[in-house]
Amino acid sequence: MSAASAHELALGPIAPLVPLPRVESGGVSDRRKIKEALARELHDQLAQNMTSLLVQTQVFAQDQRDRPDVLAEVGFVQTSIREMLNNLRQILCELRDQPGLSKGLVQAIREGLIPGVEVRAGIKVRLWVSRAWPSSLPPDTSVHIYRIIQEALTNACKHGAATKAQVALRYVSEKVIVISVSDNGCGIAWLDEDKPIGMGLLGMRERAAILGGALTIRSRPRGGTTITARLNKEALSWSPKPALFAF
Repeated sequence: MSAASAHELALGPIAPLVPLPRVESGGVSDRRKIKEALARELHDQLAQNMTSLLVQTQVFAQDQRDRPDVLAEVGFVQTSIREMLNNLRQILCELRDQPGLSKGLVQAIREGLIPGVEVRAGIKVRLWVSRAWPSSLPPDTSVHIYRIIQEALTNACKHGAATKAQVALRYVSEKVIVISVSDNGCGIAWLDEDKPIGMGLLGMRERAAILGGALTIRSRPRGGTTITARLNKEALSWSPKPALFAF
């Protein structure tokens, strides 16, 4: 009896080796599909639920304005949620093989958003950026700022019939940045500051509130509209994490 046969009798039957499939060119495509599917699930489920949770904490904080001890605890929870949202935004960008807006917000507005609006609506948009504007912002902050500006420009064209608009990004201090969009349209005659009409205006206010800031709307009939978002330090603080996906 050979040594191999004796070894097989002692340990039992040995399973044959099964060759692993070779990674063909389609493997990269399959990997990308998996990453994109995961990104969709994370966005549709986790990101939206976390955003809703943040909104609920802000509603709760409004009811506890006379209790500073409770507000301090709520503030800690809100900061933690924002930190998690920023990390999640970074992961989503990496899963989608996108650089995101964290380091390219101004570039995305200047080279993507504004030219698109000008072509579609025939409006002339001017961008002004403070020299002290941060070179990078937390991912979640950048996304919300981008959407606020996008919605404001859409309203200027669709409802205000504006022909000119200006987007201004101002760095007020280490704790405050201000984003404003002004146009020369017909204004919003029906605007009620306490009860704004239209999901677009409400959505902009919610985005500013999510970032711990506030959004105001000033409009005069035939005098144009100015939308201003004032964001404080909660929107600027974030500790970026190293890249998680190298492939």
